[in-house]
Amino acid sequence: MKLSLLKNKSEFLIFWKRFRLALGDTFLEYAMRTKVSGIWLLRPTKTHGVTKYIWSSVLLSLFSLAVYLSLQLWLKFYSYPILNTIANDVAITDVPFPGVTVCSPKVINVDRVKRFMNKLNIPPGYDLQKIAEGFDYLNAFTDQTWLPTNTSSFNQTYQILLLNNITTYEAAVAVSAGCDDFVRRCFWGNEEFNCRQKNEYLSFVPTTSYLGPCCSFNFHPQNESYVPFSSNTFGIDGGLSFIGVEGSEHDTSTGLIVLVHHPMDFATEAASSVTITSNSESFIEISPTVQAASTEVIELPAKKRDCLTSDEVSGNIYRQAACVLQCESETILEKCHCNPYHLPKFSPDVRMCLLNDSECYSRNFDNFKSVRCENCLPNCHDVTYNTLAYKTDILLHNYSVNHFHKRLNYSKDMFIVHLFLSRQVVPSIHKVTVMSWIGLLSDLGGVFNLCLGLSMISVVEFVYYCTYRIKVNYKMRSVIMQS
Repeated sequence: MKLSLLKNKSEFLIFWKRFRLALGDTFLEYAMRTKVSGIWLLRPTKTHGVTKYIWSSVLLSLFSLAVYLSLQLWLKFYSYPILNTIANDVAITDVPFPGVTVCSPKVINVDRVKRFMNKLNIPPGYDLQKIAEGFDYLNAFTDQTWLPTNTSSFNQTYQILLLNNITTYEAAVAVSAGCDDFVRRCFWGNEEFNCRQKNEYLSFVPTTSYLGPCCSFNFHPQNESYVPFSSNTFGIDGGLSFIGVEGSEHDTSTGLIVLVHHPMDFATEAASSVTITSNSESFIEISPTVQAASTEVIELPAKKRDCLTSDEVSGNIYRQAACVLQCESETILEKCHCNPYHLPKFSPDVRMCLLNDSECYSRNFDNFKSVRCENCLPNCHDVTYNTLAYKTDILLHNYSVNHFHKRLNYSKDMFIVHLFLSRQVVPSIHKVTVMSWIGLLSDLGGVFNLCLGLSMISVVEFVYYCTYRIKVNYKMRSVIMQS
């Protein structure tokens, strides 16, 4: 064993001596023949002693500087590859008109609860007052500040809904204000249309949002055949106007919330929102912003460009809002084993949350709303909408700015809303790469040329000497030492 170790050590020392001598021969040969600036001064015939060490230090310092600057360029290219630029403005005819969703912040309407209970089959022995109070548990799915009240009333309401085979969604729609209240008369520009007609574009339909039951215009989530329509004029005469009532119970005013969002998005908390009140005429200016990405940006990994396209996901259409909702629904399913009535179902096998699931949902409400969905990146090509609102009191002068409202009989719970695009053109935010691969190589070449006068042929030459010439010189040294 000891003789074997000594033999291996002796062979290594012989190899190291040959390699060290071959390395020196190769360096001298490189210094004699290379065209790289400064290397020729390291020849034995050019510099000696202290001068040689000083010049070596200068070359080493310049090489270190080139490496440092190259690392900085690489970090800039790798860590911050995207730059947002303001591109040319886009005409409003090329931008889809947004979806509009009208909701009441208060799901439960006392008058509607009473009317709904008259239609239910309620066996003798049940307390009608407690059943009416139990509908308050529907607020657990939409109200972050909701707290459970009377458990006995909740149990009775839950049993009555089961007995009548009524889902949570059907109960919520029955006891809350809806399209019949929110929209009574509708206008596109100066032309009136039937608010509830069967039309892909000019129609209001019952929907839900994070606020509960709502009413939506131009709402087409995940509709692959939908072709967005646009407004050809801006200002109050070129948008949507509708007249309605608040739909709240007698002598109680809670206001309404108008959500402006992409027509293919479910209305989430990220949508622009405006609060309107009864006895008012509200004007909502909509300012779209187009977001696009260059071909070079699309070629980058999704995490680097911080956006996704529909081609990169399993579904045919990718929308960030739908992705976040699906992520949230999966968390709710994990905690409460059901899907809330006001959120879309992403799997037909998941059961809808019943009234007795409301406490689980309320208990985990903050966790559901703060779930991190890291895979739900923004859309690479998208349109976002911002709003600016102002209003007037229509009862103060019994007057509206639009001539087709002049003969209306104004009431205390009535409102008028105008939604319109504020400008003829909209800004476009374009994502471009800070530096392409060609630009990176050019900058790296510039750095090494600045510090050492290197070029691509110099790199090839250096690799040649570090590989083939070292091998040749090593063999030559082996022959010399053996002889």
